Amino acid sequence: MNTMTIGRRLLLFFLFFSGACVAQPFKQVEPIQLNDYQVYPINGLDNIEPSGLTLKNGTLYTVGDKHRAIYRLDIKNAAAWLHKEVTLDPERDLGVSALDLEGITTVNGDFVLVSEAHHRLIYVNNAGQLRWLPEHGDDLYRSAFEAGLLQLHNAGLEAVTYLGGQRFLVAAERQPRGLIALEFDSELTTIQSQMNQIMRNSRQHLHGRHPDLTGLFVHEGQVFGLQRNAYVIHELTPADNGQYLEGQAWSYEHIVRNPKYAYSDMQFGHAEGLAVDDENFYLVLDNNRIANGKNPNDKRPLLIIAKRPVLNRGD
Repeated sequence: MNTMTIGRRLLLFFLFFSGACVAQPFKQVEPIQLNDYQVYPINGLDNIEPSGLTLKNGTLYTVGDKHRAIYRLDIKNAAAWLHKEVTLDPERDLGVSALDLEGITTVNGDFVLVSEAHHRLIYVNNAGQLRWLPEHGDDLYRSAFEAGLLQLHNAGLEAVTYLGGQRFLVAAERQPRGLIALEFDSELTTIQSQMNQIMRNSRQHLHGRHPDLTGLFVHEGQVFGLQRNAYVIHELTPADNGQYLEGQAWSYEHIVRNPKYAYSDMQFGHAEGLAVDDENFYLVLDNNRIANGKNPNDKRPLLIIAKRPVLNRGD
């Protein structure tokens, strides 16, 4: 047996017995269909590719992976309109040019963003000033990579939500998908603890695609995840060991496959941002400038607002 084979077996042993890999049974889940929804084309910036979504004081905010700004989304005249809320200057504040923003959340009125290019979070205060989270080093990336996450270029950190108490939950997109739970010090500068979880399989129908995780949002203590390649929003419920399992699921496939809204290329899913409140699910679709299937001149991304079903858990 050569050294490489031994190394691979040791890695597999570590992943399955360290608790880093949660195996979930493959079983078909019948998601609750969303029957009450509105779809809005996103106007205001021709080349925007929305890659995250959050709610702040009842208002929707998004970021684009190629843009240096945080945008407010206002609904008017049957469309969603982008308005630049915060201009970002990464050269001035961080000493870098590229960010590749892939997620957004709020912390005590400020914003925290995901930079996939740097495998770090970015804190944005009300004055628009930026700082890294963690402040120094690549601790987040190194720990996640050694646990088996963030193995593939352009499939790394993808979403973030703030759990309160200096705790964040971050999504690793795919191959493998997973979750990274972070707890920072009181000043939000240094990681105090990090839990890395690989979620290799899925309870959802994946249409021959890789399981992924492209959006996260916490509402009233419940974490919700967005699985783009399965057209599904699902609860993420912590198990006894602190890791997360897929819970109740809702499908939005019938919305994005509706000929009125479907894009000309549906090989992969497009939803990249999720927000939740008492009444609705909110989704933004990054169509990568792919045209609407019925109108080749319409390359706008979409905002979906879908009524949340009322759950009867038998409580």
